[in-house]
Amino acid sequence: MKTPHIPEIAVVDARLCDACGLCLPLCPPAAIGMRREGLIIDDSVCTGCRKCIAPCPVGALSMVPRPVATISEGTDTPTPTGSR
Repeated sequence: MKTPHIPEIAVVDARLCDACGLCLPLCPPAAIGMRREGLIIDDSVCTGCRKCIAPCPVGALSMVPRPVATISEGTDTPTPTGSR
């Protein structure tokens, strides 16, 4: 099953995030998680719905273009462009 093209995904600015957790229950696919080091967003799960952006009280969440993945030479595993 092919993943639909989603042009933008949410990202967190760790310098601004105060780990309040308001965004966690707002994410329909549960792409946002909390770890000891702070908020994380799984870009392979994010649907780009933007439901987490406006409620953030410190403006730590924003949308960015989804990274372009390429197939690594000799493998079937997609890797981010420029990570060879």
